[in-house]
Amino acid sequence: TGILWLCAALHEVGHIAAYRLCGTTMELIEILPFGICAIPKDPLRISPGNEVFCAAAGPMINLLISVLMLALPFAAENETVRYLLYCNGALFVINSLPILPLDGGRILYYALAGTLDAERCETVCRRCATILLSLMLFPVCATLFADKNPSLAMIWGYLAAYTVLRRG
Repeated sequence: TGILWLCAALHEVGHIAAYRLCGTTMELIEILPFGICAIPKDPLRISPGNEVFCAAAGPMINLLISVLMLALPFAAENETVRYLLYCNGALFVINSLPILPLDGGRILYYALAGTLDAERCETVCRRCATILLSLMLFPVCATLFADKNPSLAMIWGYLAAYTVLRRG
């Protein structure tokens, strides 16, 4: 659990560093049930292109750590290194999904913000989330019925609830 929280903290450090490069500091860093969230002080001062950069910075840190772990010659034999690889790989994949409030959802939203108004960006993001969550339903149920780790189901439930509640 400690290693997973360390990976999440490094993910947020990536966001914080990117926001600092864009000239913004953090107003708040929250610890949430599913991770850590850094909230910028002046989000309206950041251009959509810089928002894409800042949103991508966290998952890129996780990808970089995973690649570094793979490059270690003793990675296969070392349980801690393998766990770092798995945790960072999972954080990269999950956070890259184009579903709000995940980083991939933010990347999609701000990539569209240059050409569409806010309402259309929200609509596209909500539809994308609905499609992806529908496609994920079978694997989620399969893990639950196979008595596997319920983490995927918990993340799916959170994202589905967020998508539905955001619609209202």
